[in-house]
Amino acid sequence: MRRQFPDEQSAWMNDIFEGLDEATVRYLQDKGTLHVLEEGDRLPSIQDSIIRVESGLLKLAVTAEDRNLMVALFGPNDTICSPLFHSWDTSLYFIQAQEQCEVRVIPQSAVLETASAHPDFGRNVMRQLSWASWQMMQTIQMLTFYNLPQRVAQVLVNLAAMFGVQTPKGIKLGLRITQEELAEMAGARRETLSTVLQEFRDDDILDIRYARIDIRDMAGLRRLAGAGALPFLNQRESLLPL
Repeated sequence: MRRQFPDEQSAWMNDIFEGLDEATVRYLQDKGTLHVLEEGDRLPSIQDSIIRVESGLLKLAVTAEDRNLMVALFGPNDTICSPLFHSWDTSLYFIQAQEQCEVRVIPQSAVLETASAHPDFGRNVMRQLSWASWQMMQTIQMLTFYNLPQRVAQVLVNLAAMFGVQTPKGIKLGLRITQEELAEMAGARRETLSTVLQEFRDDDILDIRYARIDIRDMAGLRRLAGAGALPFLNQRESLLPL
C-alpha cells in the first residue's frame, strides 16, 4: 500500500499538536525517540507512550495466526494515543510502515507533563482516544451486522475521504492498494472480495486496474455502504455527495 499523491493530500485527522507553541513541540520531540521504518517494517512493541507519524503512512492491524484485520491508517502529523497507559502485545496488534516512515515515540511522562501545562493539548489527546474508540466500535458493528458488499463499500467511502482526488471521470483513490489489502480492511478472504469487486465493476461503480481504484459513482457507493465516512475524518464534501 502506498500513497500516489502524498504532496497533494491533506491530513485527514486534526493534529493533537495544534495550538502548541514551538518550544513545547520541540520539547515533546526531544523527549521522543525517532524510528525510521522502511516499507514492511513493524514498529517494535512499546510501553506507556504515544506514537507520532512525522512522515509516511502506517497501518494498525489486529492479528491472529495467519490473518490480519487492518483497523486504521495513519499519515503525517497523526498520533496514535492508544498505548499511552499500557504496552501492546504484538500477538494482538501491530503497527507497520506502508512506505518509508519516520515515527516518533513520545513517553507518557512528557505527554502528561505537557497536558498539565497546556489543557488544550490534554483535550486533544482525549479527543484522539475518543476517536479511536469510535472507530473500534464502528469496525465491530461493520463486521457483525453488515454483509460483505456493504463492508467493502464502507471501507472505500472512508478511503475516499482520506485519499480521494476529484477527476472529470469521478474520484481517483490516491492509494495503491491490492485486493488482498482491501480484503484485510473489510474482514474478508481475497477470493470472496474478488466477486464483490466484479459486481461493483459490472454496476459501473468502480474501475479497478493495477492496484488502482477509481470510484465512478460515489453516490451509489454510499448507498451500498448505508453510511457516510467516519465522522472525525476531514471530509471534503465535493467528494462525498449525498
